[in-house]
Amino acid sequence: MSGNDKNDVKQKKVLSFKGGKKQKESKAKAKPRVTIGWILGMAVLLIIGASFIIGPTLGAVLGKRNQGNLVFGTYGKENINYAYNNYFYDQVQRYADQFKGSQSDPTQTLYQIWKSAYDSTVVYTAVGQLADQAGIKVNSDVLNRAIIDSGVYHKDGKFDVDTYQKATAERKNAIESSIRRNLPYQMVMTDVGSVLASEAEREYVGAMASKVRDFSYLLFDSSLYPDREAIAYALEHKQLFENIELSIISLGSLEDAEEVASSLQSGLYTFEEAAREHSLDMYAQADGHVGTVPFFAIKPNFRYEDEAAALLGADSGSIVGPFETNGGWAVYHVTTRAKEADVADENTLRLVKAYIGSNDEELMDSYLNNLVIEVSEYAKETSLEDAALEYDLDLVKVMPTGYNVGNSSFLNNFSYTDPTGMLASYATAEVQAELFTSAEHTLLEPMKTGGAYLLIEVGEDSTDEGMGSYTMMFYDYLAGSQSQENLAQTLYASDLHKDNFLTTFLRVVLGQ
Repeated sequence: MSGNDKNDVKQKKVLSFKGGKKQKESKAKAKPRVTIGWILGMAVLLIIGASFIIGPTLGAVLGKRNQGNLVFGTYGKENINYAYNNYFYDQVQRYADQFKGSQSDPTQTLYQIWKSAYDSTVVYTAVGQLADQAGIKVNSDVLNRAIIDSGVYHKDGKFDVDTYQKATAERKNAIESSIRRNLPYQMVMTDVGSVLASEAEREYVGAMASKVRDFSYLLFDSSLYPDREAIAYALEHKQLFENIELSIISLGSLEDAEEVASSLQSGLYTFEEAAREHSLDMYAQADGHVGTVPFFAIKPNFRYEDEAAALLGADSGSIVGPFETNGGWAVYHVTTRAKEADVADENTLRLVKAYIGSNDEELMDSYLNNLVIEVSEYAKETSLEDAALEYDLDLVKVMPTGYNVGNSSFLNNFSYTDPTGMLASYATAEVQAELFTSAEHTLLEPMKTGGAYLLIEVGEDSTDEGMGSYTMMFYDYLAGSQSQENLAQTLYASDLHKDNFLTTFLRVVLGQ
């Protein structure tokens, strides 16, 4: 946008809000839902500087017969395509049901649904090709038995002839087609999963599972930053932490944004009506209402700082915009004008500290690094537990854990034994090697993980007879599942697999 263009747009930025009844004949034309950049991290989960890209809802993508044949990749010469009622389609529906009601970021959820469905379809396609090469065929007897055992036509836990006869021909054909195409895959995976392991292998892995070691550690993160320093920082950067209650209408183009803004100005729409019918983000279903957010959380959504300042200076009830965002345009309704944060409030201080940790890393790291070194020196003279008491820190105790570099399903790992999850997220192969090869009761050097530090003390080795017995008892099942997983990973990583998922997902599903 040129400087002159920007000045022309600015003449339309601040609008008087009078409200009014909707006049349907004059409404701005609704547009298809497309994506825009949207950054509102701390407003929801205190996530500093997180960028959310809002894609279309699942309803905009699922269940439409006229979508055509969308190719996300290939396996050999076979396309991994998404089409109505095919395997990929069924998998998307299945994973969508699993994520129903999720409170996670909509775009992340959408990605997880489609990526999981795609991965399943790749393995399904590859196994199907193996079944064809092996000459596996589905005869009518096997098919009929599978239909009966599927439970689709069951009543009171048993196959019911009347239920089957009442089903429409279309439903019968769809069920038969689905079961027929799945049988070769199920046969191959069942055979792979039913291979028995030797007794020697069972005993060896059981012995590995029973060898464990416990740990304890102190976590040094932004929450330890001194209150007085956080207050001083907040007072020095007052504007960043001002709170403003607002609503938003997100649009894909300046033309659309100006059309909606004009309708609001003339009273053809209420803001809530316009948000429901035209906004392209996840707040549309809530009449555009975002809630109360700190200014630093909304600021990155603006391309120009003076426009962000205009929002911050608007009175309660004002409608401001259109403003260019990182990927689209937005019109805002200021419900309650910005006001200074209460820097003495506990929640505000927590917010300020988290902001410093994410946006002023040098300042935060300088403090944490000095603190962890000081505590470490004290712990070397006494113990980690004494250091925790002296410095009023929470000592995290990790239950006995086995050495499990590859996160094998046969052994436990820090995901199950670390109560905070910090060590679990940091325990790379290199870190685990140090954790399990250092002598018992060793205080390790401080380890930096992201913007935090861990001070870890090795505990004692012990034998977990329960874990060893469990592993040996269920080894055949675990080994069968592991064999299936190994096959799936091998097929997925094959040179026959050409993955174009991300590009297609961004272009087709998110509309970028």
